[in-house]
Amino acid sequence: MKKTWVILLVLLMALSACSRSGKDTGDKKYHIGVIQLAEHPALDSAYEGMKDALEKELGKDNVKIDYKNAQGEIANVEQMVSGFVNDKVDLIYAIATNAAQSAYNATEGTGIPVVFNAVTDPISAGIVKNMDASGTHSTGVSDISPVEKQLAIVTEILPNAKRVGIMYDVGESNSTYQIGLIKEAAKNLGLEIVDKGVSDSADIPLVAKSLVAEVDALFNITDNTMVAATSTLVGIANDAKIPVFASEDGQMDLGLLAAESLSYYALGEKAGEMIKSILVDETKVETMPVAVVENTNLYVNEEVAEMLGIELPKTITDRMNK
Repeated sequence: MKKTWVILLVLLMALSACSRSGKDTGDKKYHIGVIQLAEHPALDSAYEGMKDALEKELGKDNVKIDYKNAQGEIANVEQMVSGFVNDKVDLIYAIATNAAQSAYNATEGTGIPVVFNAVTDPISAGIVKNMDASGTHSTGVSDISPVEKQLAIVTEILPNAKRVGIMYDVGESNSTYQIGLIKEAAKNLGLEIVDKGVSDSADIPLVAKSLVAEVDALFNITDNTMVAATSTLVGIANDAKIPVFASEDGQMDLGLLAAESLSYYALGEKAGEMIKSILVDETKVETMPVAVVENTNLYVNEEVAEMLGIELPKTITDRMNK
């Protein structure tokens, strides 16, 4: 009898621990298809944060993640998403706007929910109807930046700056939306935004050389084409002694001066929580709000500041993440 009670006690303790961890999903193993538009640090972090959060929430044994990277090719995106639909995955996690749009269109009427990330304006992208409750089979995390906060470090580091240049891909709707927000924020900071669009990455060097001659600083937004070309842009700007600021920190080692950056890893963690809520807690996707994370960290490259002859104010050095 005593042995029986000991066995029962051990079983009860194991069940209790499982309940506390939130990883008791029964025999269900969730199959998640991940489509990432392209390879760059911010999007990579949005994937890693999701994966780590989901494995923490559900346990590695309860999640099968099928990761695909389209390497910036829309044809690849559509093919990969169609594969997920044919495989009848439980959910698609789409990273970046074009990937989210393809996933949304391919899953319409299939019952497969979509959780997106790194989409600046999901309403204009046509994948949600409302930020407070998506109203569609898609929801996720917006990477809309707190642009005035990010732009303010330009005036904090360069108090005499008047004109800030921005380059963008004319084919990215996220970029034109961001520039509109930045121009409004710039008015409050006494800055003028000079923006130049490109339709082909081959045009970037020529346009960048033209732009650096007109401005006191450059600001690199979360435009996939321009983030991929950071090395080219920074090289041209720094040669002209023009500092480059950015809205994300993933490429600080390429010569950016500073970034008041969102954490894309944290955005990914938030997406992981949302995926768990949909799959395990059975929350209806159409009722879920689009998540917006506004916390930022300041990153400053002191070597670049020294190379450009910029003396960093104490207000910056006191709070920067090196």
